[in-house]
Amino acid sequence: MPEYLEVFDEYNQSLQRTKLRRLVHEEGNWHRTAQVYVLNDQNKLLCNLRSPLKDVFPLLWDVSIGGHLEPGETYAACAHRELAEELGILVEPSAIHFVTQIKIDGKDEIAQLIDREHAGIFVYKTTLPAQAFHYQQEEIVELRYFPLPVVKQNLLSAIPEISFIPLQKQFLETIRMVEKYLGIEE
Repeated sequence: MPEYLEVFDEYNQSLQRTKLRRLVHEEGNWHRTAQVYVLNDQNKLLCNLRSPLKDVFPLLWDVSIGGHLEPGETYAACAHRELAEELGILVEPSAIHFVTQIKIDGKDEIAQLIDREHAGIFVYKTTLPAQAFHYQQEEIVELRYFPLPVVKQNLLSAIPEISFIPLQKQFLETIRMVEKYLGIEE
């Protein structure tokens, strides 16, 4: 079934139209996403290896669980839905904490797709081990917790051991915001 996204301007104002997801990424239209940073009780970050079937950044590690907002959907509703869809968990909406909203302007050089997002950033704390999640195999190949210093070290490295989506600067800034929100700044 084709997926349509609501299109926004660079200031996050709706343009009152929708487009096919593929066209949004081909043409570089601004759209909305929700990203949930999932941390365990030791403040390790749950990262996911993206499926080879993903149109943008396949087979790279991502630092959050998330996805595109459906037309008319709120950031919070999308965050809740994505945790259910991608991790197979139902959580109380009050357990998902809004941190901030940011702009992401990235490009997948291999696929030649442009990813311009207004992203709602959320935090979800859990005691579940990575193997307890029933992840969506169409989206995710593997889940693994990494200590935050390891994630940041790899994002800063010219030759990383873990290949993350090439939005290192953005990921580092967002992780710092999440750490500040949680009071675990280094």
